[in-house]
Amino acid sequence: MSYVMQPPAAAPAPTDAPRRPGSVASASVLLIMMAVVGLGYAVATLVIAPGTVDRFRAAAGGAASGADVDGFVTVVWIGAALGAVLAVILFALYVVLALGLRRGSNAARIATWVVAGLGLLGGCATTATVAVERAGDPVQGSLAAALSDAYPRAWIPLNIGLAIAQMLGYVIVGVLLLASPGTFFGRAPKPLPPDPFAAPGYGAPGGYPAPPVGYGPPPTGGYSAPPMGGYGSPYPAAAPPPVTPPGVAPAGPPQPGPDDEYWSRPSS
Repeated sequence: MSYVMQPPAAAPAPTDAPRRPGSVASASVLLIMMAVVGLGYAVATLVIAPGTVDRFRAAAGGAASGADVDGFVTVVWIGAALGAVLAVILFALYVVLALGLRRGSNAARIATWVVAGLGLLGGCATTATVAVERAGDPVQGSLAAALSDAYPRAWIPLNIGLAIAQMLGYVIVGVLLLASPGTFFGRAPKPLPPDPFAAPGYGAPGGYPAPPVGYGPPPTGGYSAPPMGGYGSPYPAAAPPPVTPPGVAPAGPPQPGPDDEYWSRPSS
């Protein structure tokens, strides 16, 4: 039997954008804080450089030649300038990555992992270098000792502390992004495996096939009768008209034969 097909159900209205997880928000804020601290450290390096150079020249005035002193001064200024340029670049990069993370960009998340890994390696190298340099006391009266004494007293410990804090910051950012749900960054969730204990039914794996189109309960408030001669109809289907082969004249009405003429004569 045939029934009127129900119209398809309307598609559900699109839901709002997923809410930003707390781990992503924390990672972006931590990145911006690290960028601000790095920029502040570069500015502080430029600020203390003139006083450091003056104290170094005064301490090493009669202990070495002017060329050696100028070489150390050049190194101080080059280090301060490179640190400032690198701090500005990292500040812009960290801000862009933080904004990308807040928008749910998967590319920003991958780039943040790469930057965090490189920053962690750089922090380890800086800490190891400073530790090796500070392991032995510089020779008294040398230019290296004069330059170390020219810096503020808390400058070297501050550098070590910032390097360690930087490494911890990179580790925390990486862990927060690992703990963030992938759906926020546009990654589809993994499909669940089929339940082997599910009852078979229409469309279910291992159950009955889905019903054909047009088969189903009648619509509410009406009933569509089956066609004449169709499935479920009590009336027989009409015979199809005869098909005449090509080149053959269609058969006319039957002609009366000899027997028909004999029986049609009136009896005497």
